[in-house]
Amino acid sequence: MSSALILGANGYIGKETARAFARFGYRVYGLVRSEEKGAGLALDEITPVVGDVSIPSTYQEYLEKVDVIFDASFPYTSDPVKHTYTLFDAIKQAASKRAANGGSLTFIFNTGIWLYGDAGYEGISQDSVVSPLAELKWRPQAEQDAINLAPNVRTIVVRPGMVYGRSGGFLGRFFSGIETGSISLPKNLQNALPTIHVDDLAEFYVRAAERSPQVKGVIFTVINYASESLPEIIRAVRRIADREITLDEYEPQNLFDRGLSLTQVIDSRFSRNLVEWQPRKRTLVEGISEYYKTWKAYQ
Repeated sequence: MSSALILGANGYIGKETARAFARFGYRVYGLVRSEEKGAGLALDEITPVVGDVSIPSTYQEYLEKVDVIFDASFPYTSDPVKHTYTLFDAIKQAASKRAANGGSLTFIFNTGIWLYGDAGYEGISQDSVVSPLAELKWRPQAEQDAINLAPNVRTIVVRPGMVYGRSGGFLGRFFSGIETGSISLPKNLQNALPTIHVDDLAEFYVRAAERSPQVKGVIFTVINYASESLPEIIRAVRRIADREITLDEYEPQNLFDRGLSLTQVIDSRFSRNLVEWQPRKRTLVEGISEYYKTWKAYQ
């Protein structure tokens, strides 16, 4: 049986990705910070591993025995560069031991859509030159370093869009606004966002992993067929609310705010065709009523 280690398995993307690998028949290990956080994983036939991504010794044995490593542990508040390269060093060490016995492994390095910067409504392809936000300028080089970790590491780089569905993703601030009657958003309310449902994204990771010998070294952009405009999202939220919703605009304060202010129209047909994958869930605007009910249930 093939096996996978999910780093950040209790997080929004990590949890759904762990579930997807389990559904596809993998033996799945999920790295969490405490036994309490790992208790829920067992309900989905996922074996919790208590450890800290920044301390590889707490999970090194799993790096050395699984077939797939997926990282969903990006730290937004600590030192992301140190965090990332500490993980790279640990994977190199695991790869070296596997190479001695003729083994290899697959590493899925999760980055993000904001590396493209403001692409505008004219649109770009997923192979266009990147123009990352200031906080992410180090990430394109990290992608290349991940691809070149070791000869027996089949690295796949994934740049997902703005993720929604289930417990909420970035939609949480919109749905919270329905509860309070006010939504706070960074300025530039006329932009467009490339989106993807968390279930579709998780399935993509599994399909890419199963094709790793053919797609190693490829950088994928995983989004729905078309970007969704922020005005349309706001109108959809107001449509399902049973109260008046006011908008509070403010200057972007952090990385997430700046990302939410970007206009990004990106053609990602290459990613869909190469992995033979298609997004199946309804778009954010089409399914917003259902997504709101699900978000409330999670709360």
